[in-house]
Amino acid sequence: MPDKEANRAAKTLMKIKSNKSTNLGERSEESRAINSPETIYPCSEEIRACFRREEALRYTQPNKAFSYTAVDGKKVVVAPLKKRGGKLFKRICHYDILKRNKPPFFTLHCLVRDAAARLPGGVGTRDDVCVLARDSQFIVEDISDSQLRKAVKGGLDRLHYEDDPCVKYEKERHQWTYLHGDRKVEDFEDDST
Repeated sequence: MPDKEANRAAKTLMKIKSNKSTNLGERSEESRAINSPETIYPCSEEIRACFRREEALRYTQPNKAFSYTAVDGKKVVVAPLKKRGGKLFKRICHYDILKRNKPPFFTLHCLVRDAAARLPGGVGTRDDVCVLARDSQFIVEDISDSQLRKAVKGGLDRLHYEDDPCVKYEKERHQWTYLHGDRKVEDFEDDST
């Protein structure tokens, strides 16, 4: 059942993308300039609703890898949440930016990883990650840009230093790259333990 809903959301995103005159998330080379803090635009309400359906499904089974539909329509896999001693563990939660009714294991790391995974082409600035993080249904709506930037910066830094990092910072281009973009769900089967 969850797979059917995720597939329906992905099909909706692909249909929306093909109906637009310009591709979602497609960026020109000049928009990738170092001085450009944000190179993508906020998602439409329809795309946000599709992502939120996928996000809700993802956290019904947090111990399994999940395949999201990125802003450019490509399917991208995110790793399952880590386990310690057979149980999912909670990391530091930023209660000032996350809603109280979030799933118990949804943390800043989850928010940032999911946003980075949805970057068009798997590449973008920290501000691009912030734009996509705002699509989450588990983030406080009235959070300021500076609060979100600070939280995302810390989240990206922590994800960057994990044993199997899912993001990498490219100093020359001042951009973050999502490193798990070519992985499959099967690649994470043994990683969650």
